[in-house]
Amino acid sequence: MKLKAILAGAAIMAAAAPSLANASVVVVGKCSSVSSSSGCLFLGNINGSQNGLNPNSYKFAQGVYNLYNNFVPSAQPNIKLNYLFDTDTTSGLITGAGKTSGTWSTPGYVIDYMAVKAGSYFSLYKVADLSSGSWSTMDIPHGKNLKDLSHIVFFGSQAVAGVPEPATWGMMIAGVGMAGGALRRRRARQQVRFAAA
Repeated sequence: MKLKAILAGAAIMAAAAPSLANASVVVVGKCSSVSSSSGCLFLGNINGSQNGLNPNSYKFAQGVYNLYNNFVPSAQPNIKLNYLFDTDTTSGLITGAGKTSGTWSTPGYVIDYMAVKAGSYFSLYKVADLSSGSWSTMDIPHGKNLKDLSHIVFFGSQAVAGVPEPATWGMMIAGVGMAGGALRRRRARQQVRFAAA
């Protein structure tokens, strides 16, 4: 019943707005959650546009997934994508790249989600706060041969150095004080020895 409501809503949106006919849509049956190892399969494209009305923007894909999540409880929780960069606009992100699999590295950034685009589809994955990993087009529908990579979009944040807790600051100050006191006592002993000699 819920599936029929989703499909009916998608059909109404597509009929009401012809520009949305090429919009990103979750492929029903190929998405249990972005947290699963196979990610969530979408039909359409994804790019770095923040315009939620752009049917190829990551904001649109985020909205589609969160709407899907309302009807498919296993897709929990809702996602919030924070666009960083993609392989079309930023070079050097993919190392050891093949056409269908390879590795990626984003030094100085922590990746929460990534979208792998190949052919008419893209898969969205939760990658658990990493700054490097591997990618593959294996989860994109293909015939005998895997689809070649179009691009990868990365979502996350800039890595921040940890700030010490107050107890750590106290221990550091006490340690410096103790080292200073030991040095002061040592100098006082050396002055006494020279005076006696």
